Amino acid sequence: MNSYEIFILTSEWRDQKGRNVILLFGLSNEIGPVEIIIDRIKTVFFVNRNVQLPDLNVQYERKEVQLKSFGGNDVDALYFFTNYDLKQTAELLHKNDITTYESDVDPVKRFLMERGINAQIRVTGEPIQKNRLTVFKNPKVEPCQSNPRFKVFSLDIETGSKPNQIYSIAVHLTTDTQELKKVFLVANQNKNLPEYVEISPSEANLIQSFVNWFKQVDPDIIIGWHIIGFDLMFLEAKANEHRINFTLGRDDSAIVLRSRKAGSYFAYIPGRIVIDGPAALRNSFYSFEDFRLETVSQVLLGKGKLITSEDRPSEIDKLFEEDKAKLCEYNLNDAVLVSEIFSKTGLIDLLVKRSQISGLLLDQLGMMSAAFDHFYLPKIHRAELVAPNVNDVIISEHAAGGYVVEPIPGIYHDVIVLDFKSLYPSIIQSFKIDPVSRLFSHIGTITTPEGYKFSASLHFLPGFINELMKKRIEASKVGDVHLSQAIKILMNSFYGVMGSNGCRFYHPHLPTAITGTGKWLLLQSKDYLHKQGYEVIYGDTDSLFVKLKEGEGDDAKTNGERIASELNDYWKKRLKDEFSVTSFLELEFEKYYSRFVLTPLRGGEQGAKKRYAGLLKINGQEELEFVGMEFVRSDWTKLAKEFQVQLYMKVFNDEDVRDWIRNVVNKVNRGGYDDKLVYRKRLRKEIDEYQKSGPPHVRAARMINKTSGTVEYVITKRGPVPIELTHGDLDYQHYIEKQLKPIADSVLGLLGESFDSIIKSPQLDFFD
Repeated sequence: MNSYEIFILTSEWRDQKGRNVILLFGLSNEIGPVEIIIDRIKTVFFVNRNVQLPDLNVQYERKEVQLKSFGGNDVDALYFFTNYDLKQTAELLHKNDITTYESDVDPVKRFLMERGINAQIRVTGEPIQKNRLTVFKNPKVEPCQSNPRFKVFSLDIETGSKPNQIYSIAVHLTTDTQELKKVFLVANQNKNLPEYVEISPSEANLIQSFVNWFKQVDPDIIIGWHIIGFDLMFLEAKANEHRINFTLGRDDSAIVLRSRKAGSYFAYIPGRIVIDGPAALRNSFYSFEDFRLETVSQVLLGKGKLITSEDRPSEIDKLFEEDKAKLCEYNLNDAVLVSEIFSKTGLIDLLVKRSQISGLLLDQLGMMSAAFDHFYLPKIHRAELVAPNVNDVIISEHAAGGYVVEPIPGIYHDVIVLDFKSLYPSIIQSFKIDPVSRLFSHIGTITTPEGYKFSASLHFLPGFINELMKKRIEASKVGDVHLSQAIKILMNSFYGVMGSNGCRFYHPHLPTAITGTGKWLLLQSKDYLHKQGYEVIYGDTDSLFVKLKEGEGDDAKTNGERIASELNDYWKKRLKDEFSVTSFLELEFEKYYSRFVLTPLRGGEQGAKKRYAGLLKINGQEELEFVGMEFVRSDWTKLAKEFQVQLYMKVFNDEDVRDWIRNVVNKVNRGGYDDKLVYRKRLRKEIDEYQKSGPPHVRAARMINKTSGTVEYVITKRGPVPIELTHGDLDYQHYIEKQLKPIADSVLGLLGESFDSIIKSPQLDFFD
């Protein structure tokens, strides 16, 4: 029999004909789309052995197993033919106050995790062909490594300004070797239209033609910009309106679309993955002024949409009536931009690497508790333990955040940043912090600096982190930045997961031991540096900001690396001497600021946490960096951001700022910055969920019946007004008081000045 390596795209389970059936849809580079059907696996959960079960009225098997609960009770396994019977039984036992273990584990996830399958599966068996799918039923399965080659389908639609009106559908289809461009257009004649355009005389014909072509080209991944909440939902509604089967699944099943809270959406298409651009970028830690396609494409690609006017809907209406060729070009350009953004960022490769490392499928990557289960449940079973249900875990306290060393406000020369590389994972490694290790802390006890106890020999998480660290080093050596990032995301999730109410392995001592040790390490490192004659002016979670000694800034990198190396040696010796553990801590020199500012809290003398600015020195070049300040926040105006950059550059260059500030204020009052006064803020929930008064962007949105997306507005003497409406009465005093003054005062106080004292000088006359 032949064997095939398959990357799993989607999964589901069904109860059919009295059996639980697991369905895996995936992609083989050799034979294309694949469906794997497993119907010989019984579902299972566990109960205490000494429990007498009531009459269950379902077919099941009770079997003794060599497993115990976390409380030390022997357990039996209950096996069922269907997951429905399992759920009904678990619910009945719960009503009878009988504890069940792992009765909430999804049967597909259990099947994959118990076999060590991380989104990649090797099947051996006799395939059969069903339409475009190669189907395997109950094949032999085992883990494997695969390098999938996807057919990626970038989709964008254009609609009219009238509700429920569609003009065109554009597609940019790419593989690793070719691309295909296609636009479906509502039109009666093909006159002067590009060859990639296919016309349809009606909306119904357009939708049907699109669905037919979609099945023919058979994409693996569908991408777009707000593709679920807009494009796919609109197309589905149109298909329903015209009684067209919107069956995009590889098994000819219908698409499943769901709206979630906070304006997010979910799409499930058997055998295909849908990835929304803005959500994927946010979840991969990209940051932009806003996540509009125009903004992101300009930043990443240096080009943007073909129509950028504020009245875009009217322009599109006009093109549909007068220049359909240009409408198709505009529509297709949007689809191509999305493809190029995904290509430039390597988003799909990053998501695939995250799937391969975590074991979660591509449409489950945000479920970090499930990723912890995937790794940890099989490990505890081999240690003869079973885990509780998530809902049976009592949450007594929430995990503390990272410790912050109090900032010392001031303007500094020569500041370096020392960073604990992967601090929380390295603490887990050093002190063997782990759910099972906590249970067996009496065996080879390790005690953390704050008194939490763990086992030196019985643990799983530290070893897994060791493996991940080695893989990350290998990834860095070969330049695989996406694998390195995927590993980092997974490792950094462990601390948060163990302290969350969605984790079956939660215990308050786990996250508290980690954060408590992190705090101790920061403070003890600060004390060590102080004894060496260095001043630590700030610290946050895993970083220390250290002022170099006089003259050391001339070779800051060498001195920073020396200090980090000395601290590493110090911690190796101290952890060995005091705790009898091997230190996995690694401090490294991260960056150097030639000038640096820590601002005070507004209205106080105490330093503001997570808020600073500095002149970075990178390869001899200076670069201004802001953290936590207005410049990096999307809801501040362009005026404020440009003012902040120029103000700080003048301060860092020891220039007098008083006359310059007066001139800026004077120009604001004269209307010289009217094009830089726009606020942009995203609606984070449905507009009806906001209270009637609402924040300014909500009030502005209501004026133009905007229900989602980013709102652009200005502040007038009448209050917030969307830029689409007349706004000639701008409230300049608002911008001076709310945009310029807070930014200026954050640094002027360190110079013995204030914004009010400067602008009230007789040299300034607003009415000149």
